[in-house]
Amino acid sequence: YAFKDANGALRGLHVDLVQEILRRMQCEPRFLEMPWARALHELQAGRLDMLPAAADTPQRKTFAYFSKPTNSARNVLFVRTGTEKQYRLDRLADLMGTDFRLSVRRGASYGNEYDALLQQPAFASRLTYVTTVASSLQMMAAGRVEGMLADELTGLLTIKKMGMGKIVLRSALVTSSEADLVAFSKGTNDADFVRKFDDTLDAMVRDGSYRKVLERYLPCPISVEKMGCR
Repeated sequence: YAFKDANGALRGLHVDLVQEILRRMQCEPRFLEMPWARALHELQAGRLDMLPAAADTPQRKTFAYFSKPTNSARNVLFVRTGTEKQYRLDRLADLMGTDFRLSVRRGASYGNEYDALLQQPAFASRLTYVTTVASSLQMMAAGRVEGMLADELTGLLTIKKMGMGKIVLRSALVTSSEADLVAFSKGTNDADFVRKFDDTLDAMVRDGSYRKVLERYLPCPISVEKMGCR
């Protein structure tokens, strides 16, 4: 979704998509790198104008507008090999009362059940916070956590990149299947700007350029209707 290539240039599905939409709106973005939790704080404070890959939650609605869906983004549970036989996890609440340690990003939303369980000490005590999927995988390899929650595509590609296919498995537990949205700070944007952003995204779908952005980065046959893999 966002990475630096061999030349240090910022690329990725979200980068390319937002950049093209804003170009058509005669705006020039300035990209900033920061941890997710800080990015949410900066968006709320009005020091960050836009944040891609944001889920629409009641708490965030107080300080942000949200675009139309930009791409599909399932969140799933990844586990260390062998763990799937040791624990029966049909839902996140099943972690409570076990010694299963779960790696997550601070400030991230992995679905309604996850957001509700954060208020339960028995669940919150099982969490280890990291800033990247790679950090989660390193902790799994070292035996410091048994699993991680992550965007499905990011998790699979990072596992492949780090050569950890025999160490980490994708489980059958899907915690959310909502699409990614772009969040806009209410402190620096208005609803009209968001509508123009959405209209420009619709135009990219119609002229085929949206599909081309997906095809650059998704390792699968593309479905525009599903906003991702078929």
